[in-house]
Amino acid sequence: MYRMAAVVAGLFLAGCGGDDPGEGPPPPEKCSASNCTGCCFNNTCQTGNTASACGKAGATCSTCGTSQVCRTDQTCGVDPAGVWLVQPVSAQITASNNGTAWDADNSAPDVFVELACPGMTVSSRTPEVQGYTPAWTTGGCTATASKLLAEPWAFRVWDSDLSSNDTITGVLLFQVKEEHFTQGTVTLQPSGGMTSLTLKLQRQP
Repeated sequence: MYRMAAVVAGLFLAGCGGDDPGEGPPPPEKCSASNCTGCCFNNTCQTGNTASACGKAGATCSTCGTSQVCRTDQTCGVDPAGVWLVQPVSAQITASNNGTAWDADNSAPDVFVELACPGMTVSSRTPEVQGYTPAWTTGGCTATASKLLAEPWAFRVWDSDLSSNDTITGVLLFQVKEEHFTQGTVTLQPSGGMTSLTLKLQRQP
């Protein structure tokens, strides 16, 4: 009788199938290009068109930088329609003008920057600052990011004099790139009597 009970119990347990690895829910499908047109975050498909989760074709989502947006092509970058201020903030000027003093009284030059952003019909200028290391907190021009990426920013550095202004540099062109918006500042290389010129790029409200 005991033998019969053991056989019945064994048949009952075998019928339950609780330990059969072939049964149960299948593993979740991996997020990939085959099932996600946006981007993948923690194996979950995201739309891929937000700054916090930007991407496409099943790639890992990217978090865009503070000055970036998720663009229509689902890549992080500067907003083409955003308006930016390009402003000279400091410069270094050579001690002499090709071996002679900048001013007749041997004083330091009175430096200002004449500049024009893409799309401007007239130029603007910074205030005059006397010295070999002038700095500015005002003066500049504005343009959309798309224009700044497509056309160069133009400028010229002057020494203001009573009779006629001395040119510290000729007209120079600088092409803004994507990385400059993220950096916020960029220092330009020497030219003429200018050792360096540092610009600020600031997103406008």
